[in-house]
Amino acid sequence: MSSVDAKRTNMNSHRMARANNLHHIHRVDDVRSRSYAWVVVVQRLQKTTIRRFADGKYGGKRVALRAAIHFRDTVLKMVQDNQYPLWRRNRKRRNNTSGTVGVGRYVSREGGRRGVIERISWQAFWDDPDGRRRGRKFSVNVHGERQAKDLAHRAREDALRAMFKK
Repeated sequence: MSSVDAKRTNMNSHRMARANNLHHIHRVDDVRSRSYAWVVVVQRLQKTTIRRFADGKYGGKRVALRAAIHFRDTVLKMVQDNQYPLWRRNRKRRNNTSGTVGVGRYVSREGGRRGVIERISWQAFWDDPDGRRRGRKFSVNVHGERQAKDLAHRAREDALRAMFKK
């Protein structure tokens, strides 16, 4: 099999994985190392489970894929947690500069008769129980930098507290 055929096969495998909605499963076709397998990677709450399903061991690509799907479904049932979507949505990201999830400093630039006007604000965002995005904005011009930030933090905390009291 030439490298072009291997790439084509790999692309077809990826299309097959996407078409069948195979979350957490991807294909590895490496001609040089003769490695042909499906790989399952499931990560939940900072714990990762990885397993390879080699075509040679399982007797072909389709059988290996079926084994990978079965393994993935079993792992997902074991680590199923109703709180996971909430944890994922409220996890602090690396690029968070405010220190609180859902609170950020925004600068909007608007063109006017006197040129470009910058409006700086701290904003708090959250999802309400119906799944709609909500938010509040606090102007730095009105409140000052520190107070606007504190108000945004407080607004998000109050909204989440009210939502989970129900």
